[in-house]
Amino acid sequence: MKSLQEILYLLGIQNSGFRIQETGVVGFLYSKFCILNPVFCILVLFCLSSCGRPAYRSEARWQEPPDMEVTLLKEASTARLAVHSPYRILDLKNGTSLREGASLPSTPVTLESASGGQLALGGIKLGTNGVRVVAQVDGALELEGTHYRGEIHLLKGPKGGLTAIDKLDVESYILGVVGSEMPNHWEPEALKAQAITARTFALYLKGNGVNLGPLHLAYKGTTRETPALRQIVSQTRGVVMLYKKDLFPAYFHSTCGGHTEDASLVFGKDGIPPLKGVKCNYCKDSKYYQWNREISKQELEKDIRKAYPSLKEIWEVSPQGRGPGRHASQVEIKYASGSYRMNANEFRLLLGPNHLLSTAFEVADKGKMIKFSGNGWGHGVGLCQYGAGTMAKNGSTWQEVLKKYYPGAEFVKIYE
Repeated sequence: MKSLQEILYLLGIQNSGFRIQETGVVGFLYSKFCILNPVFCILVLFCLSSCGRPAYRSEARWQEPPDMEVTLLKEASTARLAVHSPYRILDLKNGTSLREGASLPSTPVTLESASGGQLALGGIKLGTNGVRVVAQVDGALELEGTHYRGEIHLLKGPKGGLTAIDKLDVESYILGVVGSEMPNHWEPEALKAQAITARTFALYLKGNGVNLGPLHLAYKGTTRETPALRQIVSQTRGVVMLYKKDLFPAYFHSTCGGHTEDASLVFGKDGIPPLKGVKCNYCKDSKYYQWNREISKQELEKDIRKAYPSLKEIWEVSPQGRGPGRHASQVEIKYASGSYRMNANEFRLLLGPNHLLSTAFEVADKGKMIKFSGNGWGHGVGLCQYGAGTMAKNGSTWQEVLKKYYPGAEFVKIYE
């Protein structure tokens, strides 16, 4: 905390003839100026109490950033691997060195079915169905054209296909996530808010035994890293949000359309105060704030029947159970043999999340077509990214952004 003398110096009045006496807690001003200007005294005392106040508290839960395992490929037939520094390939089970070199040009990795699913690199069998690829230089690993930090694990998946996993510390992971989830040229305070949100979400999932993948958080390795982004994310190192001392699923989305949604209505769970939904007046500049889509009934039925083959001759759909953000919790589908209600978010995912942008929609029958008129892009829960961007542009700090979208959450630094 700054001393009273320092505050006065910063205010540019250090030569005004003040006589200052400080106690251990509060400094008192003894001057005619202060007596005659009580408002000024209040301002100084406010600065004394707030200047230097930490943005979060510390509570060591890890000695260092924990490791994450992020699925990059799942049950693929092949993948191309390259390493742009000295490297080693080790057996995933016993650590035996299988191959090493100064670098590795782009080379196909396959599973040889004739040898029980053993891995082969450039057609040469490695004698195992799981390997670790470790580079001497962090970020020198390349898989399918994308560079990654940490080490890459290649192994035979449960269904016999090729699975690739990036094992790296959570800070390196969040750096890649932020650049993939939010434009890296946005305001620093918005990017900090995104980093803390993503870190909270990732560590919550890890703590609940979830294997992270592209369905959870967008992650494109080092592709969108910049020196500026590295510095911004590092300023939030170890900071997460807690509610009642626990991590929670800090959901986020592109555009809420005017009001974020109650998580319990969208996902049927996580009905805690930070995820109840709040009014948002900050995402109106998003091109997804309002939208219209027309989908043929034939195309809609084809998508729905992939999961529900008995729903034939669909002739009407209607949103049901709206929350405070006007996102539907269910969709009623009327078809030849009756009607069926399904989770609205499932309905959206069946039609395609980039086609039906949100579950906050109205429906109009257009004969062979159904017109969806909606607001926002995404599930609508938690942080509205476009809202955060506007708040930061208007001068809000990351703390103010996150307090807005996650009311009641506490900021805690859980490792150094």
